[in-house]
This record gives sequence, C-alpha cells and structure tokens, in this order.
Amino acid sequence: MTDTMSPPARKDAARNRALLLETATQMFATQGLDVTLKDVARRAGVGVGTVYRHFPAKDDLLDEVFAGLLARATDSARTAAADPDGWRGLVRYLEDAMLMQRHNSGLRGLAATPAPSCAMAVKSREEITPLVQQMVAKAQKQGTLRPDFDATDVAYIQVALAAIMEATYATSPDLYRHHLKLFIDGMRAEGHREPSSESPD
Repeated sequence: MTDTMSPPARKDAARNRALLLETATQMFATQGLDVTLKDVARRAGVGVGTVYRHFPAKDDLLDEVFAGLLARATDSARTAAADPDGWRGLVRYLEDAMLMQRHNSGLRGLAATPAPSCAMAVKSREEITPLVQQMVAKAQKQGTLRPDFDATDVAYIQVALAAIMEATYATSPDLYRHHLKLFIDGMRAEGHREPSSESPD
C-alpha cells in the first residue's frame, strides 16, 4: 500500500507518538495500571482518537511502555540463574526485581497480575519462570534454601512486597526492604542462618 502521508504529517504523527509514550510512561509509573487511554490523551493534550490511532488497545501501549523494563527484568533473572551460588543468585534476583518495582507502580501491577494480557509481560514471565526454577533447584541442591520452598513462592513474595510498597510508598518508600529481609531469612535452610548482629545480654 502506498504511503500517502506527507512528510509534515509523518513528523506530526511521530511527535504525537513520542509524546504519548512519554506521557504514558510517567503516568503508569506513578499511578499504576488503572490509567486509561483517555487519561493519557487528556494529560498529553491530544484527542483520544490520536491515542487509538497509535495504540488501538491499552495492551499495545503497555507493551511499548514496559518493553525495556521487562527486558531488564529478564536479563536480571538470566544473570542470577547463571550464578554458581544458587542462594546468592536467588537473593540477588529478588533484590533487583523489587528495586525495579519500587520505582514503578505499573511494573508492580504487572508483576502482581496473575494472568497479564499484554504480550510483553506474558513473554517476560514465560522466560523468567524457568530461570527462577533453576535458581531454586540449585540453591536447594547446595543446601542453602529450605527444601519446602517452591519456585512459585518467589512470585508470591513479590506480590506481598508489592502490596507493602503500595501501602507505604507515600510515607516510607523503602520499608519493603525490611520485609524482604524477613522473607529472605525465612527462606534459609536450617544450618545456614546468618549470625545475629545483636550483642548477647
């Protein structure tokens, strides 16, 4: 099909697309996944039809906005799974994942969604799941992770921490770190507890 758009029209379309992505990125990060296409149009100062021309569905916009962050999450999981120390890799993955979510409410929402509908989130989860399973199996084989811990527990821990972040972000955005440490301490196999930092009485 012949492209009938004039160069000025194409430049306008490119500018609008960039504006929409910038606006949506900020809004999803600060307000979460409840942001609608109409909300984005209003904040960007364009008609809602302009949004739909570039992103026919909200999932199309989510794919564009979160592609980079989801790729970083997958890379983090690959690095953690490749660590020869299973415990260290698993803890590092949890710490990295939650640090990314700490700065982005929309990413927290995607991580906590049982069955995300946007393609990039589905792809990322499909790639990360077997990597987490490798981390867990390695740490258990090495005797550092409790034997009744399951790979799905990693996702549930993230859901719990995301809820803590949402509840405390306005007043204590880093409070989740305390609860993450509690989860990590509870994951350890018997005989692999870190020594207490408290002085004896």
